[in-house]
Amino acid sequence: MVRQLARFVSMLLTGMLLSPMAVGAMPTTFDAQAFDATVTRLHQQSGVPGLAVAVLKNGTPLFTKGYGIAGPDNRPVTVDTVFQIGSITKAFVALVIQQMAAEGKLNLDAPVVTYLPAFRTADSARSNQITVDHLVTHRSGLTTLAGNGGVSADRNVSGPEAVVRGLANVELFADPGGVFQYSNANYVVLSHLIETLDQRSFEAALKARIFEPLNMRHSFVLAAPADEEHLASPYRLWFGWPMPWAPTPKHPPDRTMIGAGAVLASVADLAVFVDAVCSRDPRVIPASADRLFSMKPFWEGWGYGYGWFTQSHDSGRIFEHSGLTPGFFTLATCLPDSGTTVVVLTNQSGLAQGDLPRAVVHAALNRAPVPVEPSVMARSAIWSAVMAPLGLLVLLIKTLYLLRDASHTPAMGSRLFNGILGVMLLIVSITGYVIYPHLMDLSYGASLAYFPDLTLTLLLGFLMALACGAARLVLSVRG
Repeated sequence: MVRQLARFVSMLLTGMLLSPMAVGAMPTTFDAQAFDATVTRLHQQSGVPGLAVAVLKNGTPLFTKGYGIAGPDNRPVTVDTVFQIGSITKAFVALVIQQMAAEGKLNLDAPVVTYLPAFRTADSARSNQITVDHLVTHRSGLTTLAGNGGVSADRNVSGPEAVVRGLANVELFADPGGVFQYSNANYVVLSHLIETLDQRSFEAALKARIFEPLNMRHSFVLAAPADEEHLASPYRLWFGWPMPWAPTPKHPPDRTMIGAGAVLASVADLAVFVDAVCSRDPRVIPASADRLFSMKPFWEGWGYGYGWFTQSHDSGRIFEHSGLTPGFFTLATCLPDSGTTVVVLTNQSGLAQGDLPRAVVHAALNRAPVPVEPSVMARSAIWSAVMAPLGLLVLLIKTLYLLRDASHTPAMGSRLFNGILGVMLLIVSITGYVIYPHLMDLSYGASLAYFPDLTLTLLLGFLMALACGAARLVLSVRG
């Protein structure tokens, strides 16, 4: 159960919620009215506060609409409502890297240290072999944990460079170029590479290279301007209930992870971008970008190309990427062979969130229905995490009651039992606390941001187990 939960959480965080694409293709004629009715039903079943959907065919919008609310003030979601798109940002980064390669500013197969001499890991001999291509395709040897808050940033520098410097103490899990493992750290390094070689900020590079050529007026990096009226508010699930979240603003904003998931966009803008990639729009796609749709398989027909998960299917190639940030869950899908683009944005995230974006994509592409309800495993994980501290609390109360009874002298067998139980509880609490980040591939800070309900109950459970273990040891030696 624990391993299954760890795999589920890791897939959520890394944008790898992959499911086999059922046989089916988009009908010749798209029934917008029927699709609208289906999306309305799915949205109501999901309980997600806000949803925005766009469907394009060869650049022509077939359907764009907002559903629900953008925030606690009950503003309706529109096609211009701006959402955080999370890891779909990587498609933007990969495209800029290809543009710079076409301009001769970098060689995709050159070692990263050629352009960033300060880049290294604990084994510099191996990290010197990491190429730009290895970073883009997640085959650098950097772990998922390293990209999910598992790296201490260098406080002497700021922005993505701080994370790059912090990698100096990180161990690679595999030789560069071999094994796929999705890591935000790869794209943080790429964002620093862009700023270094393009000689401007990452924000300015995306604006000049992508947003402006495609006329994406409601797209930004890291934060929208103060006068932007169409911002969606994030909602995080607390034991199945969506709660609005207003994270404490940082002044200035934290730019360290900017290349991994910092783009904000409306559904209309993001659909334009995805369609531009799908159709190799010359406004942003260089003619020499031959690796745009390259596939490097890693699991059951799935691969990862340049900023996109890829799959070959009977009805054609599929390119997609999901995005997850605290309070937002998104999915962008394109079928380049048929010219079809589907983008779905929501302003809710959590462990028991279901998969509304994929259900909508399947409905748009005439695929097998996908349930929007959360999985049994996710629900069980939440309530198991709740019940464990409650059970430990009962045990702690009973233990404290026995400790208060000064006249109570346990028999030898009872003392032995208390000693064994105390040691076991201490081992569980300490070991659980230490291995949790490695098991889930995310730091405690990231875990609190993404899954506050699960993380707080687990931490409470570890604390309860520690207290119970200590109290039982006291009982074992008393008398």
